[in-house]
This record gives sequence, structure tokens and C-alpha cells, in this order.
Amino acid sequence: MKLLPGFTGKKRSMKRKLLAYMLILVALVLTLLFSGLLLLGQFTGAEQTTFETLDFQADVFHRQIESHIEGLSVMSIQLSVDTADAIEKYLSENHIGFSDISDSEINIAAVQEATFNILRQKLLEAKCSGAFIVLNATVNADADNAASSRSGLYLQRSSLDYSDTGILLYRGLAQLGKEHGVMPHRKWRLEFNTDLFPNSDQLTADSKQPLTNAYRLSDIFTLTGTSERAVLMTLPIIGRNGTVYGLCGFEISESYFRHTFSQPSKLEHTVFTINKGSESMINHADSFSCGITDGYYLSPNGPYISSSLGNGLTLFRGDTSSYIGVTKQVNLCKDSDTFYLTALVPKQDFDRWVLDDTIRIILLVLLILTATIGCSYFFTRRYLSPIKKSLEQLKQKEYDRDSGISEIDDLFAFLAEQDRINEAAFDTMRREKADMQTSLDQIRNAHDETMQQVERLAYSRKNEVDPYDYEDFKNGLKFLTEREKEILGLYIAGKTVKEIVALTGLKESTIRFHNRNIYTKLNVHSLKQLLRYSAIMKQEEGERGKTNGIS
Repeated sequence: MKLLPGFTGKKRSMKRKLLAYMLILVALVLTLLFSGLLLLGQFTGAEQTTFETLDFQADVFHRQIESHIEGLSVMSIQLSVDTADAIEKYLSENHIGFSDISDSEINIAAVQEATFNILRQKLLEAKCSGAFIVLNATVNADADNAASSRSGLYLQRSSLDYSDTGILLYRGLAQLGKEHGVMPHRKWRLEFNTDLFPNSDQLTADSKQPLTNAYRLSDIFTLTGTSERAVLMTLPIIGRNGTVYGLCGFEISESYFRHTFSQPSKLEHTVFTINKGSESMINHADSFSCGITDGYYLSPNGPYISSSLGNGLTLFRGDTSSYIGVTKQVNLCKDSDTFYLTALVPKQDFDRWVLDDTIRIILLVLLILTATIGCSYFFTRRYLSPIKKSLEQLKQKEYDRDSGISEIDDLFAFLAEQDRINEAAFDTMRREKADMQTSLDQIRNAHDETMQQVERLAYSRKNEVDPYDYEDFKNGLKFLTEREKEILGLYIAGKTVKEIVALTGLKESTIRFHNRNIYTKLNVHSLKQLLRYSAIMKQEEGERGKTNGIS
């Protein structure tokens, strides 16, 4: 009981003590803050964060590349086996050996005909930009370049859109391609030139291994007659008796690589590269690169020499630019060359992050220090006296008197006023809800009436529709993708393009792209025609339902 009078008696001393205690608390908080930042490495947070982000991105990139190559290798084995079976079937039916293929236009054309659909189907199934079959045969063995000229087929996708089934003939008989609806590439040639085919001798030498171990990735090279660079996954075509008929496999072009392997990233200018050989260098000549999804990136150009930057990061320094990155060593093919995957960011971005991090830490410390000292002084000066007075009133049990703390009195008055306002607001909301429900019922009734009118109109105009166009429309529904069916359903429900964009989260250009596909597959030329056919089909389904119910 002696402490309380002393506590309330020395006003100045109490304020000074409170200020001192709060300053001590501030010093303790700052000490703990600095200790925690040091332990967690937050004073070098930009480096650690960059490493963790790039390391994670490199792991994701690695898993995607590895999964892609594994899937492509399975498709290559299937292509090799199916091609070998088709060749042997032709040789058996015609009682000839494989050596009889060379110098025979008829036999070569027949073998290409037997394998064309196999190659095209595998190309459409595989995730790649091209597929090929190279036979150990040539049309003219007496030609000057016969030693390096090989017959076969090489098909390429006409676009990077996986849903696009357009194909071009890059190598093979042009007339055969035209017969199958495949037009020749602008750089079409009849046969392959193995001198320009990377690692051809080494790839053929792997034919003694099981197919599961024989697939290989070639060096990056420029496709003949084009500016497009590519890497090939190759596999020998081996007969049942061990005869090597040639090579087959798939192409991954640089454009396809950029389109397919772009990565989602919170870093704006992240670059991902894959290269053979040395981890200490990235060179544009022997590497592919890609950027981030829905973003742009500056492709590394020329050689980059690496040096350790610490914290798991590597500095790649070039003549005109430098990058900070994390490298992963991977083996994409069994007993084959080592590949290196690297996730990179421009060095200027990294330097900016380090500077921003340092500035943030300094500003944080200054802000905390200023705020705590200011709050200490404010509370000491502003709130100690009212609290003391309230304590005195509490001691005297003067509950019916004003507390002397206007903030507390204002708070209760404010809360009472808020209760009144909230109650009024709730009443208003209830009335608005009732009005909205009424409006909703009216809209539903109007919609039902409209649908009935549409059904009646569809029934009345059914005889005005061309039955063949209508049958094309119904047959085309089976070929719509899930996304196209979703968009078609929204149009039938009366949604506009902007409303569909809002509901699906797609871009307006993407919606219009699906529109073109829907119109083409359903053989309609306008939204009005689309809705009319949909209404007629719905009317027919309703009539069949009623008939089934009666029966």
C-alpha cells in the first residue's frame, strides 16, 4: 500500500522513469532485431534470396527437361520399332533384301509410303518440332555425293501451337507428301546430307546397345538451308536379325525450345540455358536458352566465363554483359555427354537487389528507432497524467463521475453511435436484399420466357435450316476441345465476349482464337447461326426426352 502513494506522488520522476524504461526496451528490441538479422543472414539477404530462387527455378527447369526427354525417348523407341517392322514387312512381302533398296526409286518410294503415316502420327503425338527417318540407302549410288546422301523422311510442324496439326515435308519424296496432304518445306530436299548431320557416325555405332540405352542427343546445329538451330534425339532402326536400317528420332528446334520451356518466375529477366560440355562456360553456339512465361529475356550472346561469387552463386562474365546464376549438372541420356542447366539473372538486376536490400535494412532500423523513441516520449507525456487521475478516481470509487480520459468517454459514445448506425445499415441491407431477390425473380422469369420464345422460334424455323449444315454442326461438336465446349456453352447462355473473358480469365485474343476454331469445326459462319442450331438441337433433345418419358 505504500507503493501506490509514492507512485502517484512524484509526477516528474515517474515520467522520467517511464521514459528510461521504454528507451531500455527499445535498445533491447533493436539488439534482438540485429541479432536475428545476423543469425538469419538477412544483412546479405539479396544473395541468399537470389540463390534460393534460382536454385528452385533450376530444379524446376531440370525436372521439366528431364521429363520431356524421357517422354521423347519412349516415343523414339516406339518409332524405331514400328519403322523396323514396316520395313521388314515390305521386304518380306516383296522377297527382297534391304540392300536392294538402294538405286531403286520404286523400292525407296514404297518404303517411304510404308513409314510415312507412322512418322506423321508419332510427330503429332510427341512433344517436339520435327521427326525423321534416315535410311541407309540412296536413290543413286553412282552420284558424286552418294557416300553422304541418304534417303528418308523428315517432317516438321508448321507452327509452335501444339493444337495445330499442320505438317511440312523437309526431306523425302515431294509427291508422296502431297498425296498425304503434306506440302514441301520451302527448303525441301530429296535426301539427307549426312556430312551436315551431327554425330552421324557415332550415332550409328550405338546400334549394338539395347534401344533403351541407344538414344542420343546430338550437338546443336543449324538446319540446312535455314537459320533455325536444332538438336536431334536419334535412335538406330534395327531389324530382328540385327540389320541397321538407319536412324530415326525427333527434332527440338530453338524456337520450339523457347516456346515450350519458358518458366514461370517472379524474377522479371530470368534466363534458362542448357549446354553440353563445360560448366565453366556458357556459349551461344552450343546452348539453347529460354526466358520466363509471358515475358521477354535477353539471350546470352557469345562465350561467358564463370567464377564463384559465393553463397552458391556463379558470376558469368561476357564481353558485353554479365549474369549471376546457378548451374545444375544433368545426364539426359545414358552413357552420353553431360549437360548443364543454368538459371541466370542479369548482374545489374542482382546489384540493384543488393543495394535495395541494404537500403531497406538501414531504413527499417531508422524507422524502428525513430518510431520507438517518439512513441516512448509521446506516451510518457500524453497518457501518464490521465492514467494517474483515473487511478485516483478508482481509489475513491467515484464511478459516477467523469473518468477524465476523453478518449475512453469518446470511445463509448462512438461505439453506441456505431451500434445505431450498424443497425440502420443492417435494416437497409435487408431491404436491399429483398429488393434484389425480387429483381432476381423477375430476371429469371424473363429469362424463362425468353428461352421459351427461343425454343418456339427454333421449332418454327427448323424447316428453314439446311439439314446438311445442321448435321455438320452436330457432328462437329464431337471435335471440340473442353475449353471450346466451355466457351460454346457460355455463348449459348447469352454471355458476351467481355463477360466470357471475365468468367474464364482468358485474354480476349485467346477467346477469338477459340471462336475461329468453334466456327470452323461446327461449319457455322455467325453467332446467330450458331445459336439457332443450338436452339434447334436443344428442342430436339427436349422432344426425345418427352418421347422416352411417354414410352
